[in-house]
Amino acid sequence: MIKERVGILFDVHAPYHDKNSYEFAVNTLASLKPKLTKLIIGGDFIDCHKISFFKSDPNRESFRDEIIQARKLLIDLRKRFPKIKIDFINGNHETRVYRYVRDNAPELLWNNRIENLLHLDARNINYIDNIKLMNDGYEPYKLGKLYVLHGHEKKISYGAVNLARLMHIKTKANVIFGHYHKSDKYLTKKLDGTHEGCWAIGTLGKLSEPYQPISDWVNAFAYVDVFRDGFFEVHSKLIMEGRVVNA
Repeated sequence: MIKERVGILFDVHAPYHDKNSYEFAVNTLASLKPKLTKLIIGGDFIDCHKISFFKSDPNRESFRDEIIQARKLLIDLRKRFPKIKIDFINGNHETRVYRYVRDNAPELLWNNRIENLLHLDARNINYIDNIKLMNDGYEPYKLGKLYVLHGHEKKISYGAVNLARLMHIKTKANVIFGHYHKSDKYLTKKLDGTHEGCWAIGTLGKLSEPYQPISDWVNAFAYVDVFRDGFFEVHSKLIMEGRVVNA
């Protein structure tokens, strides 16, 4: 019997998200039967372009405007999923806020964290920082026997041929992750007869950017069915040519 059905949105990169793909993902998750019991925002929900240590594009939105637009998306998500738990996992782009304030105005760090700027408490959205959890001696975020990482927590080469296999080699665990904007999966059987695997889920951001006009990125999202014994089933969904298909 399913204990939880959990939707996961990775790498939205608001306000530079692919609006059609984002809507496809949210609408599909909202229409699932049985319905979701939880929604996870899997990191890099907001881009934070202007406060990156990379040279910023003067034609991009101001950081203030990014925050305003990301808040609107979160308000809309809460309206579409009014009764379920929503968890927000910190990604490397959200970490830009901490780094920028730490380096430029450390006295204001206490009140200028991404969870405050996005008004997560007001939307009843829980903020999760996997790196802090692990540094404090705890496990990262987990659904049954499946860990949910943004993906930046364990560095892998962006040019890797098999991201999911590399993630399994480095973590030796069941992991679903984003960050790399690619779709991939790896499964293996252990000597005790049990199985482990890793799933890379694509992005809901744009597939072509000025800094990466040609890419092998894919638009995608996922949902996970978690059973009472911790067993789980990953449903990875690609968005291709206006259709949602199995990865």
